[in-house]
Amino acid sequence: MDNPSEFNRLTERLAQLESNQAFQEESIESLEKTVAQQYQAIQQLEHKLKLLSEYLKNIKQQEGIKHTHEETPPPHY
Repeated sequence: MDNPSEFNRLTERLAQLESNQAFQEESIESLEKTVAQQYQAIQQLEHKLKLLSEYLKNIKQQEGIKHTHEETPPPHY
């Protein structure tokens, strides 16, 4: 590397690569946080769905929910 312009070009390229790496590390950290938050939200939604499913099953077993053909029509019909 006897040529100073070549050295400067390589130095600039190295600085650009380091900058890109730092940006990618920040992006990965941000994505990891987002994935963790989404995982927690999905876990909570799955739990709520399970509770709702059990609740509806219990109501149906108690004859609280009938098929439409089993229901008596409202008085205004």
